[in-house]
Amino acid sequence: MANINVTMTVDTAALASGSTPAQACALHDSAGDPDGSTDFTINAKHGDTVTFNIKAKDNTTPVAYSAFRYEGGTDGVFNPLPSSSNAWVGTVAGISGESENYYIDFVSNGNPYTLDPALDVDT
Repeated sequence: MANINVTMTVDTAALASGSTPAQACALHDSAGDPDGSTDFTINAKHGDTVTFNIKAKDNTTPVAYSAFRYEGGTDGVFNPLPSSSNAWVGTVAGISGESENYYIDFVSNGNPYTLDPALDVDT
């Protein structure tokens, strides 16, 4: 079981100029996508621990996660679903071949936004 670190980098200037979160964010992860991705798919295996971090591209504008949501039942492929009470860490509980979309709510410079990445459970 691996520890996967995912960093969401937010281009706060682009958001302030009217870009969508999908246009202004990139996900970087330690499991094969270190240079960033705009397809917002994280690959993990059952039992992996996924830790989510967030930062502003300019390293100065305040950004923070406010919630992770899965709207298809309880926690989807995570058990537990990442939350601030567990430092935005989730354990992959899905089975091989399963894929779930979820929602990351975040705040940038005091404004709320939502991004909808996916997690694919690999074999």
